[in-house]
Amino acid sequence: MIIKATAIPLAYYPYSSTSRIVHWLTRHHGKVSTLLKGALRPKSPFLGEYELFGTSELLYFAKRPHALHTAKECAMLHPRNTFRIDWRAMQAASYLSALFSQTTPDEAPHPGLFEFFEELLDLAEEYGRFPQFIHWAELRFCDYHGHAPNLGSCTQCNATGPLAFSATAGGVVCTPCSKKTKLPILACPPDVLAILRAWQKADHPQLAVKTAISAKQQFHLSVIEGAFMQHHFNLNPSHRDAIRSGMEGS
Repeated sequence: MIIKATAIPLAYYPYSSTSRIVHWLTRHHGKVSTLLKGALRPKSPFLGEYELFGTSELLYFAKRPHALHTAKECAMLHPRNTFRIDWRAMQAASYLSALFSQTTPDEAPHPGLFEFFEELLDLAEEYGRFPQFIHWAELRFCDYHGHAPNLGSCTQCNATGPLAFSATAGGVVCTPCSKKTKLPILACPPDVLAILRAWQKADHPQLAVKTAISAKQQFHLSVIEGAFMQHHFNLNPSHRDAIRSGMEGS
């Protein structure tokens, strides 16, 4: 059966000296993997018709579920050329692609998830060069998946302060509760908590990228969100840390 899908490559790997395996996120068929035969040949019809972070129309021969399918044709729809010339924005897009790849099950249709991915990539073209964008995008990602951190009051007793952050508890906890329950906590200074609360409510990254943050605030934000993402999405932190350190150190 031939399937036509709107798709974005999440990653690709060499299969042979002339062919590639591409993992895609598709609008109506979830995450699928295809073999692009001859994709690396100089006159391949696939050349220029697919690339990381770009949206393409893909035709592929579907085999049994969760198998490696065979691509038939591919046509570029939206290349997102900004990522070719802005390496900071490209790093943000790379992290987003890894995030969606690691958290999306194979062949589980979810049109809304695809549209959310497209939305974040479009925003990354304009705002991805700012380190604050990734913080905002992670909060949006958590909210989309129903794992938004509770930043209002203690998750255990609703106390409003003083508060620390516990990824295990799903948000902020007060000092007495953290001692009573022996929850692992991270320092969350009031100014950092205020930033997180504001960004969590923002539907657009413009507020985040306009927020001036110090190196100390950046450190706390990275540690807090990194711990939360690793705990709730079982992410390997190495990819995130490499990209974040490159952006923040630039």
